[in-house]
Amino acid sequence: MKMYNWRCLTWLAIAAIALGHIGAGDGDPLPDKLQRCRVDDEVCILRQTQTYARLYKNGIPERNVPSIDPFQLGTLSINSGGDSDSVQFNLIMRNTTLHNFADTVVFKTAKGFTKDLTKPLKLLWSVTLPAVELRANYDVEGKILILPIVSHGKLVIKLNEMQSRSRIRATPEKRADGHTYLKVTEYKSVAKVASGHFNLTNLFNDNAELRDSTLKVLNDEWDALSADIQPKITEASDRFLSIALQKLLDTLPYDEFFED
Repeated sequence: MKMYNWRCLTWLAIAAIALGHIGAGDGDPLPDKLQRCRVDDEVCILRQTQTYARLYKNGIPERNVPSIDPFQLGTLSINSGGDSDSVQFNLIMRNTTLHNFADTVVFKTAKGFTKDLTKPLKLLWSVTLPAVELRANYDVEGKILILPIVSHGKLVIKLNEMQSRSRIRATPEKRADGHTYLKVTEYKSVAKVASGHFNLTNLFNDNAELRDSTLKVLNDEWDALSADIQPKITEASDRFLSIALQKLLDTLPYDEFFED
């Protein structure tokens, strides 16, 4: 199994709790099926996070919080096959998106929330995901076996049976309105993926024999290729989620997230 970095964990939980605050702050009812939790009630936090992922996967537009399905990962550039005699290529993925997170994620643990606002928070999360997909427009140049390859088209990478852990550090900051907000200072995750599968359109101008044999080689070399692809996905996902989380936290005082 290779290590992957898929991380949309803590900001979902905070969003779920925060939405309770949004509803309750001016006497309005809470959003449907959501409630505020005690800071030490991990079961409640996990339940609200799960509910948020399903009901609010399109984000919170009025607060400029982006959708979590899909993740927008931008452009990734990958040099792959350094330890493989069969596969050597340079791959560029553009308009890269990660799909199926919100509908498949199962939140397992949530640690680190506290009402002590005098020191940084260290939030620890774990999830399982049966299946997610990375989609992109691709350009590739290199060799597969003895064949040179120069191609472009659509790319899908399926990632199966993923287990992920995330760590987020955030610093409390007192602001002019008298409330304390959180500033994200670190966002890191690791994950184990049981298996993965590549599919690329337009390989060798869709020559069926060459296309199928090339895809077989790519998928047979999954472990080696994933070691090169994973760090780039990690960087892009961390960047996306850190920004998304900070946009939410900038508008919601942490000192009012939880039940008294």
